[in-house]
Amino acid sequence: MIDLTKIIADTQSLIRIDSQNPGVGEAECGEWVSRRVSDMGLTPMVTTVQKNRDNIIATLPGGDLPRLIILGHLDTVPIGEGWSLDPFGGEIREDKIYGRGACDMKGGIAVALGLLDALSTHNVTPAGDVVFVATVDEEAPDMAGAHHLVASGFLRPNDQVIALEPTGTKLRIAQMGLRWLTVKVTGKMAHAGRAHLGIDSAHVMARIVDRLKSHIEALPYVDDILGRPRFTCGTFNAGVATNVVPPAAEASFDIRIVPPMLIEDVIPMVETIAGAVLQDFPGATFSIEALGAPRPPVRAADDALIIRGLRSAYKAVAGSSLPQGDDDGHEAYTDASMVAALTGSTSCTVFGPGSTDRAHTADEFVPIPDLELVSEVMWQMVSQWDVICHSTTEKAPTS
Repeated sequence: MIDLTKIIADTQSLIRIDSQNPGVGEAECGEWVSRRVSDMGLTPMVTTVQKNRDNIIATLPGGDLPRLIILGHLDTVPIGEGWSLDPFGGEIREDKIYGRGACDMKGGIAVALGLLDALSTHNVTPAGDVVFVATVDEEAPDMAGAHHLVASGFLRPNDQVIALEPTGTKLRIAQMGLRWLTVKVTGKMAHAGRAHLGIDSAHVMARIVDRLKSHIEALPYVDDILGRPRFTCGTFNAGVATNVVPPAAEASFDIRIVPPMLIEDVIPMVETIAGAVLQDFPGATFSIEALGAPRPPVRAADDALIIRGLRSAYKAVAGSSLPQGDDDGHEAYTDASMVAALTGSTSCTVFGPGSTDRAHTADEFVPIPDLELVSEVMWQMVSQWDVICHSTTEKAPTS
């Protein structure tokens, strides 16, 4: 069985490495993972994604059945403000481990390492290879680590992929599509006392934001898991001084979609709405820049081996059916989502320790009982992989 004490210690050690993105800490974090893998008697494969940014791949060889690919990202979001504890302390309080990346997702990495360690220590030969991939740059628009993994040709069509991201130990089988955009409006500067001689770019942008939000919220698309499309204006900047008509405005948009809307439809939609707004402001212009890669909606198949395996293993461990998240948590786009989007695989899912509600927050934490439960489920799934792969296909209950 997996050693929970090691998982706790590994989670703390990883938290104590500053791997904020942007930054250079991913390199140190990757080196730590490589050493940990080497200590198990396995040989880490290091693949360079960018300068000081390497994906780390560790494979425990198994039989000929489909491989289990476990994903975990090395980077975290910036610390931010409002912490009452050391964000790099890895402190334990009331059965929770605190620190930046505790649940998103250094706890998940520790679980993956714990699984490999236990399999190696007990000389277990799984029915299929168990592969852990520690990626870089998951928290950035380009998700360069996942893109590199797919582009390298390492993955196979029948790989079963799981990201141990925070899901509150619920199963996440679908993710919303996501597009990040920067919109710029150019107006005309003028003295505020003679505002009629200028074109107020802030006013134009505000109108675009308002109309776009109303339009997206009124779209007739509703998914049984993902809910409705969502729009957020994340940043809005305009103007040079209080008494000057702002000559330029810039805003960043976060647009999340659900089927049947296509990710390719997002930019034309914004262009149409912005163009309609500018008809009321002769002389104003706008431009749209995409941030990062397009992220289409993805969904795993109910009969995928990874889904059946998780449900079966969870029931064996917990004595109850694996709860499936509804419209909470599926907003987050993970490396598993990107792999699914780039390969067309329907065998990619998310299940892990900690809550999405605690990710990216001050005083982020991962509950130790979550680490234990996810570890036991992963061990059970690997142990019964042969049975799972050869069992008849059937839809398992979702709650």
